[in-house]
Amino acid sequence: MAAVSKQVVIIGAGPAGLAAAVAAYDGGATDIVILERDVCAGGILEQCIHNGFGLHTFGAELSGPEYAARFFEQTNARGIRCEFGATVLSVGADRTVRAVSERGVTEYKAGAAAASVRAAL
Repeated sequence: MAAVSKQVVIIGAGPAGLAAAVAAYDGGATDIVILERDVCAGGILEQCIHNGFGLHTFGAELSGPEYAARFFEQTNARGIRCEFGATVLSVGADRTVRAVSERGVTEYKAGAAAASVRAAL
C-alpha cells in the first residue's frame, strides 16, 4: 500500500483537533487531513448543550455544538479536508498513520510538522 503524503495529519475533529488544523494552516501548512471516527466534527462538545463556550476564542457565549461548528466553519473556509468515519489503527514512530474507513485502509505519511505534535503526546 502506498502512503498518502500530507504535511499534517490530525487525529480527531474535536475542538483541539479543529483548532490545531486552523493553527497549522495559518502557520503555513496547507496540505492537512483530519481523521475523525464519528460522522461529524465536534467531539464531546456535541453533547454539551449548555452555554459557556467561546467567550475567549470567539467573543460570544456559545453552546458546545455552536462552538464546534464555528471551528468547523474555519476549517472549511481554509479547505482543510476532514475524513469522517475513519478509525486510526496505528501511529508509527516514522509519522505514518494507518486508518480504516469505508474506502478501506489508508496509510498517511505526515511531514515534519507532525513531529512536534507526536512528541507532545
